[in-house]
Amino acid sequence: MAPVNEILLLVQDSAFSTWTRESSWALFTFLIVHTIGMGAIVGTGIAMDLRILGAASHLPRALWPRFAPLIKWALVFTIASGVLLVIAYPAKALLNVLFYIKLTILAGALLWTRRLALSPATSRALRAPAIACLVLWCSGIAAGKFLEYTHKVLLLE
Repeated sequence: MAPVNEILLLVQDSAFSTWTRESSWALFTFLIVHTIGMGAIVGTGIAMDLRILGAASHLPRALWPRFAPLIKWALVFTIASGVLLVIAYPAKALLNVLFYIKLTILAGALLWTRRLALSPATSRALRAPAIACLVLWCSGIAAGKFLEYTHKVLLLE
C-alpha cells in the first residue's frame, strides 16, 4: 500500500472519523456549518463583484471594509468544518483531483475579491476583473457540488 494511502487509512479508521461518519448528527452539522460559511464568503464576494458591475450603485465601495470581519469569521468556520468533513471521508476528498481544483479556484476568487475590495481604481477599470471573479466563484461552487458525484473512492479498504 502506498504511504499516502496508509496515512489516509489511519485517519479514516480513527475513532473521531468513525464517530463522525456513524453519528446521527455530526456529519450533518459539519456540512451545515460549511455551507453557511461558504454562503457568507461567496455571497459577499459576489455582492462586491455585482456592485462593481453596477448593481446597487447607490451603496459606496467605502463600506466594503465593514465586511472583512464577516469574511474572516466565515473563513475560520468554513476551513474548520471543511477539515472535519475531510477527516470523515479522507480518501473521498484527498484522492479526487477536483478537490484540489476547487480549493485553488476558491482561493483565487477570495484573493481577487480582496484585491478588488482594496483597489483604489474606479469601478469601470475593475469590470473585467469583477467578471473574472464571478466566474471563479461560480466555478468553485460548481466544483464543490461535483465532488459528491466524481469521487472514485469513498473509503479505503
